[in-house]
Amino acid sequence: MFGGGHSGWGMSSTLNTLGLVVGSISWKPAVVDGRVEPREILNLTVTFDHDIVDGGPATRFVRRLVELIESGYGLCETNDG
Repeated sequence: MFGGGHSGWGMSSTLNTLGLVVGSISWKPAVVDGRVEPREILNLTVTFDHDIVDGGPATRFVRRLVELIESGYGLCETNDG
């Protein structure tokens, strides 16, 4: 986040059932409509306690989380002024 365009893993210091660490936003190549284009990418680390959460539900949760973030779900425009 502070390394001048570098990104990396976020690690949490506590062991919880679910951990979310929001990192930096950096420019990276991404495939959009079959073409590689530069895009701003949010670095997000998600950790699960696999004694409590199985891999399948964890994968579905992360997939849905990505869909919601990419769609801007919950962000609304206000008509102030």
